[in-house]
Amino acid sequence: MRIVTGCLRPTPAGNLPILAGIEPAELRGNGATLSLARLATEPGHLLHSALTCPPSANARCLKSRHPFVPAAQHLISSSDHNNIRAAQWADHQWNAEWADNPTRLRILIPDTSTHPPGITLPRRTWVRLNRLRTGVGWTFLLLLVQMGYGLLCGL
Repeated sequence: MRIVTGCLRPTPAGNLPILAGIEPAELRGNGATLSLARLATEPGHLLHSALTCPPSANARCLKSRHPFVPAAQHLISSSDHNNIRAAQWADHQWNAEWADNPTRLRILIPDTSTHPPGITLPRRTWVRLNRLRTGVGWTFLLLLVQMGYGLLCGL
């Protein structure tokens, strides 16, 4: 996401999805798992038997680092919003995580459900804007602020 946003390496990784307007990969994966798990709860679905009765200990199957069945059962049991779509659930989770984030970027981008302001600007301008928002990068304005002249200039 550093390439997408044009941010430099010292930029905190938690700010990159917000600046790009793309949900974090973990939330997108959980949203897809929740969507498939909700479909699998119907009796005619192919994964229904796997979801309702987990395999026995001596069952022969490939090991997975992130197995679907335990993740799906956890998401279904912990999901408070069973009547909304999985994408809306992911947006709700992302907004909740962003509300708890103590970064100053939250002042500039208060809500994650919309694209950040300036996303339609030309690439070069948008990259500079992202670097100013995060405070990472060598621009004249950041140098003034870091040297203490920002208050004199009204920055």
